[in-house]
Amino acid sequence: MKYAVFKFFPSLARALPLAVALTGGLLLAGGCERNAPDAQSGADKPAAPAQVINAAAADAFSTEYWQAGQAQVIDLEAAGQALQREVMQLLESPTEDHLEAAKLAWLDAHRELAGALPFIMVAFSPADLQQQGSDLLLALNSWPVQAGYLDTVPGYSTSGIVNDTAIELTLANLRKQHRLTAHEEASTGFHALEVMLWGPTSERTAEQFARANGGEHPEAQASNRRRELTRLITEGINEDLSSLAARWPLAANDLSQRYLAKAPAARLQWIRRAHIDLLRKEVLPRVPESSESDVESPLAADSKQAILATLRNLQASWLPEGGGGLADLMLDRHQTSALAQTFAQLEERLLKMEDPIELAAPAELQRGRQQIEALLGLISGDTEVPAREEEMTPVSVTMPAAE
Repeated sequence: MKYAVFKFFPSLARALPLAVALTGGLLLAGGCERNAPDAQSGADKPAAPAQVINAAAADAFSTEYWQAGQAQVIDLEAAGQALQREVMQLLESPTEDHLEAAKLAWLDAHRELAGALPFIMVAFSPADLQQQGSDLLLALNSWPVQAGYLDTVPGYSTSGIVNDTAIELTLANLRKQHRLTAHEEASTGFHALEVMLWGPTSERTAEQFARANGGEHPEAQASNRRRELTRLITEGINEDLSSLAARWPLAANDLSQRYLAKAPAARLQWIRRAHIDLLRKEVLPRVPESSESDVESPLAADSKQAILATLRNLQASWLPEGGGGLADLMLDRHQTSALAQTFAQLEERLLKMEDPIELAAPAELQRGRQQIEALLGLISGDTEVPAREEEMTPVSVTMPAAE
Protein backbone atom coordinates (compact mmCIF):
# COMPACT_ATOMS: atom_id res chain seq x y z
CA MET A 1 0.00 0.00 0.00
CA LYS A 2 1.38 3.40 -1.00
CA TYR A 3 0.15 6.62 0.57
CA ALA A 4 0.82 10.23 -0.40
CA VAL A 5 1.55 9.46 -4.03
CA PHE A 6 2.80 12.98 -4.70
CA LYS A 7 5.05 14.12 -1.88
CA PHE A 8 6.64 16.91 -3.89
CA PHE A 9 5.90 18.73 -7.14
CA PRO A 10 9.15 19.78 -8.85
CA SER A 11 7.53 22.05 -11.41
CA LEU A 12 5.42 23.66 -8.71
CA ALA A 13 8.57 24.43 -6.74
CA ARG A 14 9.88 26.23 -9.80
CA ALA A 15 6.63 28.12 -10.30
CA LEU A 16 6.12 29.38 -6.76
CA PRO A 17 8.89 32.03 -6.80
CA LEU A 18 7.05 33.73 -9.65
CA ALA A 19 4.49 34.87 -7.12
CA VAL A 20 6.96 37.43 -5.83
CA ALA A 21 7.94 38.69 -9.28
CA LEU A 22 4.45 38.98 -10.68
CA THR A 23 2.91 42.38 -10.14
CA GLY A 24 -0.52 40.97 -10.59
CA GLY A 25 -1.68 37.45 -9.98
CA LEU A 26 -4.93 35.68 -10.39
CA LEU A 27 -7.96 36.86 -8.48
CA LEU A 28 -9.59 33.66 -7.41
CA ALA A 29 -13.15 33.54 -6.23
CA GLY A 30 -12.98 30.38 -4.20
CA GLY A 31 -14.42 28.37 -1.39
CA CYS A 32 -17.57 26.40 -0.99
CA GLU A 33 -21.00 26.82 0.50
CA ARG A 34 -20.91 23.97 2.97
CA ASN A 35 -24.68 23.49 3.08
CA ALA A 36 -25.23 23.56 -0.68
CA PRO A 37 -27.52 20.89 -2.16
CA ASP A 38 -25.74 17.73 -3.24
CA ALA A 39 -27.01 17.97 -6.78
CA GLN A 40 -25.55 21.41 -7.31
CA SER A 41 -22.40 21.50 -9.40
CA GLY A 42 -19.23 22.55 -7.64
CA ALA A 43 -18.69 25.11 -10.41
CA ASP A 44 -22.03 26.75 -9.55
CA LYS A 45 -21.63 26.93 -5.78
CA PRO A 46 -21.23 30.28 -4.02
CA ALA A 47 -17.67 31.44 -3.57
CA ALA A 48 -15.66 32.18 -0.46
CA PRO A 49 -13.72 35.44 -0.02
CA ALA A 50 -11.51 36.42 -2.93
CA GLN A 51 -7.89 35.38 -2.77
CA VAL A 52 -4.92 36.20 -4.99
CA ILE A 53 -3.23 33.07 -6.30
CA ASN A 54 -0.28 32.79 -8.65
CA ALA A 55 -1.48 31.42 -11.99
CA ALA A 56 1.75 29.58 -12.83
CA ALA A 57 1.81 27.82 -9.47
CA ALA A 58 -1.88 26.90 -9.78
CA ASP A 59 -1.32 25.45 -13.25
CA ALA A 60 1.69 23.42 -12.12
CA PHE A 61 -0.04 22.05 -9.07
CA SER A 62 -3.35 21.21 -10.75
CA THR A 63 -1.68 19.44 -13.68
CA GLU A 64 0.54 17.33 -11.44
CA TYR A 65 -2.39 16.63 -9.13
CA TRP A 66 -4.16 14.97 -12.05
CA GLN A 67 -1.04 12.95 -12.86
CA ALA A 68 -0.78 11.90 -9.22
CA GLY A 69 -4.38 10.75 -9.42
CA GLN A 70 -3.53 8.68 -12.47
CA ALA A 71 -0.68 6.99 -10.58
CA GLN A 72 -3.05 6.18 -7.71
CA VAL A 73 -5.71 4.81 -10.06
CA ILE A 74 -3.10 2.64 -11.80
CA ASP A 75 -2.09 1.25 -8.40
CA LEU A 76 -5.76 0.66 -7.59
CA GLU A 77 -6.34 -1.19 -10.87
CA ALA A 78 -3.27 -3.35 -10.26
CA ALA A 79 -4.46 -4.17 -6.73
CA GLY A 80 -7.85 -5.15 -8.14
CA GLN A 81 -6.19 -7.47 -10.64
CA ALA A 82 -4.13 -9.04 -7.86
CA LEU A 83 -7.31 -9.54 -5.86
CA GLN A 84 -8.95 -11.27 -8.81
CA ARG A 85 -5.96 -13.61 -9.19
CA GLU A 86 -6.09 -14.60 -5.53
CA VAL A 87 -9.84 -15.17 -5.63
CA MET A 88 -9.51 -17.37 -8.71
CA GLN A 89 -6.74 -19.31 -6.97
CA LEU A 90 -9.03 -19.80 -3.98
CA LEU A 91 -11.84 -21.09 -6.17
CA GLU A 92 -9.47 -23.37 -8.06
CA SER A 93 -7.91 -24.74 -4.88
CA PRO A 94 -9.96 -23.94 -1.75
CA THR A 95 -7.36 -24.05 1.02
CA GLU A 96 -7.09 -21.93 4.13
CA ASP A 97 -3.83 -20.44 2.81
CA HIS A 98 -5.52 -19.38 -0.40
CA LEU A 99 -8.46 -17.92 1.52
CA GLU A 100 -6.05 -15.91 3.67
CA ALA A 101 -4.22 -14.69 0.56
CA ALA A 102 -7.51 -13.55 -0.97
CA LYS A 103 -8.38 -11.66 2.22
CA LEU A 104 -5.00 -9.91 2.25
CA ALA A 105 -5.44 -8.95 -1.40
CA TRP A 106 -8.89 -7.56 -0.55
CA LEU A 107 -7.39 -5.43 2.23
CA ASP A 108 -4.73 -4.03 -0.10
CA ALA A 109 -7.19 -3.24 -2.89
CA HIS A 110 -9.74 -1.73 -0.52
CA ARG A 111 -7.13 0.63 0.94
CA GLU A 112 -5.97 1.58 -2.56
CA LEU A 113 -9.57 2.53 -3.32
CA ALA A 114 -9.71 4.62 -0.15
CA GLY A 115 -6.51 6.36 -1.20
CA ALA A 116 -7.96 7.07 -4.64
CA LEU A 117 -11.15 8.70 -3.33
CA PRO A 118 -9.71 12.26 -3.17
CA PHE A 119 -8.85 12.03 -6.87
CA ILE A 120 -12.05 10.29 -7.97
CA MET A 121 -14.18 12.96 -6.30
CA VAL A 122 -12.30 15.64 -8.26
CA ALA A 123 -12.60 13.80 -11.58
CA PHE A 124 -16.37 13.58 -11.32
CA SER A 125 -16.92 17.15 -10.07
CA PRO A 126 -18.62 18.52 -13.25
CA ALA A 127 -22.40 18.60 -12.90
CA ASP A 128 -22.99 16.29 -15.85
CA LEU A 129 -20.52 13.72 -14.49
CA GLN A 130 -21.62 13.70 -10.86
CA GLN A 131 -24.19 10.96 -11.35
CA GLN A 132 -21.60 8.79 -13.09
CA GLY A 133 -19.24 9.31 -10.18
CA SER A 134 -21.95 8.47 -7.67
CA ASP A 135 -22.90 5.32 -9.61
CA LEU A 136 -19.27 4.23 -9.78
CA LEU A 137 -18.70 4.60 -6.04
CA LEU A 138 -21.98 2.89 -5.23
CA ALA A 139 -21.02 -0.01 -7.48
CA LEU A 140 -17.57 -0.30 -5.91
CA ASN A 141 -18.03 0.78 -2.32
CA SER A 142 -21.69 0.60 -1.29
CA TRP A 143 -21.96 0.35 2.48
CA PRO A 144 -23.38 -0.88 4.81
CA VAL A 145 -24.14 -4.33 3.40
CA GLN A 146 -26.87 -6.72 4.50
CA ALA A 147 -25.11 -10.08 4.63
CA GLY A 148 -28.39 -11.99 4.37
CA TYR A 149 -28.99 -10.44 0.95
CA LEU A 150 -26.00 -12.41 -0.32
CA ASP A 151 -25.57 -15.58 1.69
CA THR A 152 -26.85 -17.82 4.46
CA VAL A 153 -26.96 -16.17 7.87
CA PRO A 154 -27.64 -17.74 11.28
CA GLY A 155 -31.30 -18.56 11.65
CA TYR A 156 -31.99 -18.22 7.91
CA SER A 157 -30.52 -21.24 6.17
CA THR A 158 -32.00 -20.38 2.76
CA SER A 159 -31.36 -16.64 2.68
CA GLY A 160 -29.51 -14.65 0.08
CA ILE A 161 -28.71 -14.78 -3.59
CA VAL A 162 -26.62 -17.87 -2.91
CA ASN A 163 -29.83 -19.80 -2.19
CA ASP A 164 -32.21 -18.01 -4.55
CA THR A 165 -32.01 -20.11 -7.70
CA ALA A 166 -34.58 -17.87 -9.38
CA ILE A 167 -31.78 -15.32 -9.84
CA GLU A 168 -29.54 -16.34 -12.72
CA LEU A 169 -25.96 -15.64 -11.75
CA THR A 170 -24.59 -13.23 -14.32
CA LEU A 171 -22.76 -9.97 -13.74
CA ALA A 172 -25.52 -8.09 -15.53
CA ASN A 173 -28.10 -9.57 -13.14
CA LEU A 174 -25.98 -8.74 -10.11
CA ARG A 175 -25.80 -5.13 -11.24
CA LYS A 176 -29.60 -5.12 -11.55
CA GLN A 177 -29.98 -6.61 -8.07
CA HIS A 178 -27.57 -4.09 -6.53
CA ARG A 179 -29.46 -1.87 -4.06
CA LEU A 180 -32.67 -2.99 -5.77
CA THR A 181 -35.13 -2.23 -2.96
CA ALA A 182 -32.89 -0.92 -0.15
CA HIS A 183 -29.50 0.78 0.02
CA GLU A 184 -28.00 -2.00 2.14
CA GLU A 185 -28.87 -4.68 -0.45
CA ALA A 186 -25.45 -4.60 -2.09
CA SER A 187 -24.60 -7.28 -4.62
CA THR A 188 -21.50 -5.70 -6.20
CA GLY A 189 -18.36 -4.03 -4.89
CA PHE A 190 -15.80 -4.45 -2.17
CA HIS A 191 -18.18 -4.86 0.75
CA ALA A 192 -20.26 -7.50 -1.00
CA LEU A 193 -17.02 -9.37 -1.64
CA GLU A 194 -16.05 -8.79 1.98
CA VAL A 195 -19.14 -10.75 3.05
CA MET A 196 -18.25 -13.56 0.67
CA LEU A 197 -14.61 -13.86 1.81
CA TRP A 198 -15.06 -13.38 5.55
CA GLY A 199 -18.54 -14.88 5.79
CA PRO A 200 -21.59 -13.18 7.30
CA THR A 201 -20.27 -13.82 10.81
CA SER A 202 -16.51 -13.74 10.10
CA GLU A 203 -16.37 -17.55 10.28
CA ARG A 204 -15.83 -18.37 6.61
CA THR A 205 -13.78 -21.51 5.88
CA ALA A 206 -12.09 -22.44 2.63
CA GLU A 207 -14.18 -25.60 2.52
CA GLN A 208 -17.26 -23.48 1.87
CA PHE A 209 -15.78 -22.60 -1.53
CA ALA A 210 -15.31 -26.24 -2.57
CA ARG A 211 -17.00 -27.35 -5.78
CA ALA A 212 -19.97 -29.59 -4.97
CA ASN A 213 -21.16 -32.59 -6.99
CA GLY A 214 -24.56 -33.01 -5.38
CA GLY A 215 -26.59 -32.09 -8.44
CA GLU A 216 -29.86 -30.40 -7.49
CA HIS A 217 -29.41 -30.85 -3.76
CA PRO A 218 -29.92 -27.43 -2.13
CA GLU A 219 -26.65 -27.51 -0.19
CA ALA A 220 -24.68 -28.45 -3.30
CA GLN A 221 -26.39 -25.74 -5.31
CA ALA A 222 -25.67 -23.18 -2.61
CA SER A 223 -21.99 -24.12 -2.50
CA ASN A 224 -21.59 -23.83 -6.26
CA ARG A 225 -23.57 -20.59 -6.39
CA ARG A 226 -21.38 -19.18 -3.60
CA ARG A 227 -18.35 -19.88 -5.76
CA GLU A 228 -19.92 -18.24 -8.79
CA LEU A 229 -21.24 -15.25 -6.86
CA THR A 230 -17.79 -14.63 -5.40
CA ARG A 231 -16.22 -14.84 -8.85
CA LEU A 232 -18.75 -12.46 -10.40
CA ILE A 233 -18.46 -9.84 -7.68
CA THR A 234 -14.69 -9.87 -8.16
CA GLU A 235 -15.11 -9.61 -11.91
CA GLY A 236 -17.42 -6.63 -11.48
CA ILE A 237 -14.89 -4.82 -9.29
CA ASN A 238 -12.20 -5.27 -11.93
CA GLU A 239 -14.50 -4.21 -14.74
CA ASP A 240 -15.29 -0.95 -12.92
CA LEU A 241 -11.64 -0.28 -12.03
CA SER A 242 -10.45 -0.92 -15.58
CA SER A 243 -13.09 1.43 -16.94
CA LEU A 244 -11.99 4.15 -14.52
CA ALA A 245 -8.30 3.71 -15.37
CA ALA A 246 -9.05 3.93 -19.10
CA ARG A 247 -10.81 7.28 -18.63
CA TRP A 248 -8.08 8.94 -16.59
CA PRO A 249 -4.98 9.67 -18.76
CA LEU A 250 -4.22 13.21 -19.89
CA ALA A 251 -4.59 12.08 -23.50
CA ALA A 252 -7.97 12.84 -25.05
CA ASN A 253 -10.74 11.52 -22.82
CA ASP A 254 -13.79 12.98 -21.16
CA LEU A 255 -12.50 13.14 -17.58
CA SER A 256 -9.19 14.90 -18.15
CA GLN A 257 -10.60 17.15 -20.89
CA ARG A 258 -13.21 18.58 -18.53
CA TYR A 259 -10.58 19.20 -15.89
CA LEU A 260 -7.91 20.73 -18.12
CA ALA A 261 -10.41 22.93 -19.94
CA LYS A 262 -10.82 24.93 -16.74
CA ALA A 263 -8.50 27.76 -15.79
CA PRO A 264 -5.85 26.67 -13.27
CA ALA A 265 -7.56 28.59 -10.47
CA ALA A 266 -10.86 26.88 -11.22
CA ARG A 267 -9.16 23.48 -11.06
CA LEU A 268 -7.95 24.33 -7.54
CA GLN A 269 -11.52 25.13 -6.58
CA TRP A 270 -12.68 21.79 -7.98
CA ILE A 271 -10.09 20.07 -5.82
CA ARG A 272 -11.04 22.06 -2.72
CA ARG A 273 -14.77 21.44 -3.14
CA ALA A 274 -14.26 17.76 -3.88
CA HIS A 275 -12.14 17.37 -0.76
CA ILE A 276 -14.81 19.10 1.33
CA ASP A 277 -17.47 16.76 -0.08
CA LEU A 278 -15.20 13.78 0.56
CA LEU A 279 -14.68 14.68 4.21
CA ARG A 280 -18.36 15.36 4.77
CA LYS A 281 -19.90 12.48 2.79
CA GLU A 282 -17.29 9.72 2.89
CA VAL A 283 -14.95 10.22 5.85
CA LEU A 284 -17.19 11.66 8.56
CA PRO A 285 -19.89 8.94 8.18
CA ARG A 286 -17.16 6.30 8.62
CA VAL A 287 -16.46 7.61 12.12
CA PRO A 288 -19.64 6.58 13.93
CA GLU A 289 -21.27 8.71 16.58
CA SER A 290 -21.49 5.71 18.87
CA SER A 291 -20.03 2.24 19.16
CA GLU A 292 -23.38 0.76 18.11
CA SER A 293 -23.32 2.29 14.63
CA ASP A 294 -22.66 0.44 11.39
CA VAL A 295 -19.14 0.81 10.10
CA GLU A 296 -17.37 0.20 6.83
CA SER A 297 -15.52 -3.14 6.65
CA PRO A 298 -16.63 -4.58 10.00
CA LEU A 299 -15.84 -8.14 8.93
CA ALA A 300 -12.38 -7.32 7.59
CA ALA A 301 -11.72 -4.97 10.53
CA ASP A 302 -10.44 -2.37 8.07
CA SER A 303 -12.47 0.77 8.71
CA LYS A 304 -9.64 2.61 10.47
CA GLN A 305 -6.95 1.82 7.89
CA ALA A 306 -9.28 2.79 5.04
CA ILE A 307 -9.93 6.18 6.65
CA LEU A 308 -6.20 6.70 7.17
CA ALA A 309 -5.50 5.90 3.51
CA THR A 310 -7.93 8.62 2.44
CA LEU A 311 -6.66 11.17 4.94
CA ARG A 312 -3.02 10.61 4.04
CA ASN A 313 -3.60 11.43 0.39
CA LEU A 314 -5.69 14.43 1.37
CA GLN A 315 -2.87 15.63 3.58
CA ALA A 316 -0.32 15.02 0.82
CA SER A 317 -2.17 17.38 -1.50
CA TRP A 318 -2.59 20.15 1.05
CA LEU A 319 0.73 19.76 2.85
CA PRO A 320 3.19 17.84 0.64
CA GLU A 321 6.76 17.28 1.76
CA GLY A 322 8.81 20.22 0.60
CA GLY A 323 5.87 22.61 0.61
CA GLY A 324 3.99 24.02 -2.33
CA GLY A 325 0.68 22.28 -1.73
CA LEU A 326 -2.87 23.55 -1.71
CA ALA A 327 -2.43 25.08 1.73
CA ASP A 328 0.38 27.32 0.46
CA LEU A 329 -1.77 28.35 -2.49
CA MET A 330 -5.14 28.81 -0.80
CA LEU A 331 -4.71 29.37 2.94
CA ASP A 332 -2.82 31.85 5.07
CA ARG A 333 0.11 30.65 7.14
CA HIS A 334 -1.89 30.48 10.35
CA GLN A 335 -4.54 28.29 8.72
CA THR A 336 -1.78 26.18 7.19
CA SER A 337 -0.15 25.62 10.58
CA ALA A 338 -3.50 24.73 12.16
CA LEU A 339 -4.27 22.34 9.28
CA ALA A 340 -0.98 20.51 9.75
CA GLN A 341 -1.61 20.22 13.49
CA THR A 342 -5.16 18.94 12.97
CA PHE A 343 -4.09 16.30 10.45
CA ALA A 344 -1.39 15.10 12.85
CA GLN A 345 -3.72 15.00 15.85
CA LEU A 346 -6.44 13.15 13.96
CA GLU A 347 -4.02 10.54 12.64
CA GLU A 348 -2.59 10.05 16.13
CA ARG A 349 -6.10 9.56 17.52
CA LEU A 350 -7.12 7.13 14.77
CA LEU A 351 -3.96 5.06 15.17
CA LYS A 352 -4.81 4.51 18.83
CA MET A 353 -8.37 3.39 18.07
CA GLU A 354 -9.48 -0.17 17.60
CA ASP A 355 -10.09 -1.54 14.11
CA PRO A 356 -12.95 -1.80 13.26
CA ILE A 357 -13.42 1.70 14.50
CA GLU A 358 -16.81 1.02 16.13
CA LEU A 359 -14.94 -0.64 18.99
CA ALA A 360 -13.37 2.68 20.02
CA ALA A 361 -14.58 4.53 23.10
CA PRO A 362 -17.51 6.86 22.34
CA ALA A 363 -15.57 9.86 23.65
CA GLU A 364 -12.73 9.13 21.23
CA LEU A 365 -15.16 8.75 18.34
CA GLN A 366 -16.68 12.10 19.17
CA ARG A 367 -13.28 13.80 19.34
CA GLY A 368 -12.37 12.23 16.01
CA ARG A 369 -15.53 13.61 14.43
CA GLN A 370 -14.76 17.04 15.87
CA GLN A 371 -11.30 16.96 14.32
CA ILE A 372 -12.75 16.03 10.93
CA GLU A 373 -15.12 18.98 11.28
CA ALA A 374 -12.07 21.13 12.06
CA LEU A 375 -10.43 19.92 8.84
CA LEU A 376 -13.57 20.93 6.95
CA GLY A 377 -13.46 24.43 8.36
CA LEU A 378 -9.77 24.90 7.60
CA ILE A 379 -9.77 23.41 4.09
CA SER A 380 -12.82 25.47 3.12
CA GLY A 381 -11.12 28.60 4.43
CA ASP A 382 -14.12 29.31 6.66
CA THR A 383 -12.13 28.97 9.87
CA GLU A 384 -10.00 32.00 10.64
CA VAL A 385 -6.93 31.33 12.75
CA PRO A 386 -5.57 34.33 14.65
CA ALA A 387 -1.86 34.87 15.02
CA ARG A 388 -0.37 33.50 18.20
CA GLU A 389 0.52 36.02 20.85
CA GLU A 390 4.24 35.32 20.55
CA GLU A 391 4.06 36.21 16.85
CA MET A 392 2.59 39.62 17.49
CA THR A 393 5.05 42.46 16.99
CA PRO A 394 4.99 44.84 19.96
CA VAL A 395 4.20 48.40 19.01
CA SER A 396 5.94 51.11 20.97
CA VAL A 397 3.94 54.29 21.31
CA THR A 398 5.81 57.37 22.47
CA MET A 399 3.59 59.99 23.96
CA PRO A 400 4.57 63.59 23.30
CA ALA A 401 6.01 65.35 26.31
CA ALA A 402 3.59 67.58 28.12
CA GLU A 403 4.27 71.26 27.64
